[in-house]
Amino acid sequence: MEIDNRLTISTKVEGNGFTIVRKTPIEERRLVYNADLCVGCGMCAEACLSGCIELNPPSVKGKAPLIVIDVENCHLCGVCSEVCIFNAIDVVSNGRSIKEFDCTPRYSVVYDVDTSKCPEDCKSCEIACPRGALKCETEDGKKLIVRNEKLCIYCTNCKLACPEDAILVEKPISGEIEVDEGKCQVCGACADICPTNAISFPKDRKIEVNEEVCLFCKACVKVCAVEAIRVRRKSISVISLAKGPWTKVHEEAFKRVIG
Repeated sequence: MEIDNRLTISTKVEGNGFTIVRKTPIEERRLVYNADLCVGCGMCAEACLSGCIELNPPSVKGKAPLIVIDVENCHLCGVCSEVCIFNAIDVVSNGRSIKEFDCTPRYSVVYDVDTSKCPEDCKSCEIACPRGALKCETEDGKKLIVRNEKLCIYCTNCKLACPEDAILVEKPISGEIEVDEGKCQVCGACADICPTNAISFPKDRKIEVNEEVCLFCKACVKVCAVEAIRVRRKSISVISLAKGPWTKVHEEAFKRVIG
C-alpha cells in the first residue's frame, strides 16, 4: 500500500496578525499570532527551541507584527504558545490548542474570587484590570465576576484594587526591576507599552515601578532607547498535569526565560 507522506506549509496574513499552517495526512497544525494581544516582550523568542523567532521594533505596533517567524525552520512545537502569558500565540493540533493537552507544561496560576464579600455596585476590579478581562455583573440578585481567561494575565491589579480583599491572585513569574534614573529621559515609552500599568512618572521623581503588578516580561526593556531599565526574572512556576514525549523538553524551554 502506498503511503501518503505529503507535507504542505502555508502562511496567511490578516491585518497585523498571521497564521502558519502545516498539514500532513495525520495532522493539521496551526500557529495563530494575535497582534492585538502581543506586547513585544520577546519571551517567545527566548524560549524558542529552534531560534526561529525575531522581534520587530516596538514602534511598528499597530502597523506590523511585533514578531517575525522563520517558517522554514519553525517546527510548530508550541513552546512559544506555552510561554506567552499574554496569549498572543496559540498553536493548535487538529483543532485543539496544545495548551489543553495534559502533558503540555503551563504556568501554575491561582485566581479565586469570594463574591460574598463583594459590595453592591462595586466595580473596582473591573476598572483596575489593564486588559479588560473582568466584568462585574448581577444575576438573580447575586454578584458575579466574569473573567476572560484569554485576556487575564494574573497581574494582581484587581486584587490590590478590591476594597474587601475578596480576590486571590498569584503571579507565576517573580523577579526584580531596576531603573537607572541618570539615563532615564522621561519619554514615557516604557509606561505606554507596559501591559500591567506598573510604570508611572510621579512629579517627585523621574520614574516609579510597582513590582507588585509587574510581570517582568521585559517589554519595557525592549522599548527603552537609552537602556535605562534592567529586568531579571528569578523564578517561573510551571506545572504539567501528565508526562508525554515532549513534556521534559518543553519544561526546559521555560527555564530559558529565567535570568
